[in-house]
Amino acid sequence: MDVRISICIVVGAVVMFPVIVVLVYRLNKKLQLFANSLKNKTYDLEQERKRSEQLLYQMLPVSIAKRMMKNKPIEPEYFESVTIYFSDIVGFTTICSKSSPMQVIYMLNALYSMIDERIEMFDVYKVETIGDAYMMVSGLPVRNNDQHASEIALMSLDILEIVGQSVIPHIPGEKWQIRIGINTGSVVAGVVGTKMPRYCLFGNTVNVASRMESTSQPSMIHISPSTKLALEQHPGFLVELRGETIIKGKGVMLTYWLLGHQESHNCSRYTVPHIFITEKHDKRNSTILTLS
Repeated sequence: MDVRISICIVVGAVVMFPVIVVLVYRLNKKLQLFANSLKNKTYDLEQERKRSEQLLYQMLPVSIAKRMMKNKPIEPEYFESVTIYFSDIVGFTTICSKSSPMQVIYMLNALYSMIDERIEMFDVYKVETIGDAYMMVSGLPVRNNDQHASEIALMSLDILEIVGQSVIPHIPGEKWQIRIGINTGSVVAGVVGTKMPRYCLFGNTVNVASRMESTSQPSMIHISPSTKLALEQHPGFLVELRGETIIKGKGVMLTYWLLGHQESHNCSRYTVPHIFITEKHDKRNSTILTLS
């Protein structure tokens, strides 16, 4: 009986062994397929996470976005000295009257995309766009000492040149014209809202920068006295005295035009001696200042 039982066990083991081998093989194959699928899904999830982070980083400063993702409180921050840029399209209302709503969207997207590409070369932060208005700042959220005025000034000259060479997509032969205003001073920056949080700037510096833009002229860069003073620390900028300008909420203010930079070809039509500060009075009794 013992021999028979042993023989049965051996026969059963011999019969079951191939079945067990096949089952283990199939299970191993399924585990490999599951592991590969999990690896691919993990990779896709990581890519989606990166895309989401990049999108968030485009809406908010990187340092602020990282704090928000970690559920850390975002406290308003005071910045002693920054430079703010405002610009808008000259004759935007007239252009809109000649355009369909779809053409206006494509037009603004073409203009903003062109500007967005150019500002990558400078240490500036795009705050927002509202209609045809474009707002940028340098010196926050990462402080750059006294470089903010120079960065905004060089960027403004570059944008003015590039935009002036481009035509409106659906109006052949008609070129863009923008006016720019710049101001330097202190601001408080912080995140406003929770549903669609925005990184906003507050302070009189923002208001004056907006007034510099609204009182500017087509294809000109209008700067405040504080910006002109900040640019004196950086050689090569060509500034022309505009004179006394009525600024809403501020009264009469002595303002200036930023004309170019000596190391840039956009300054070639303003040939001046290479000295530190020189004053030249022309027939209009304006003053040209060369900072070099």
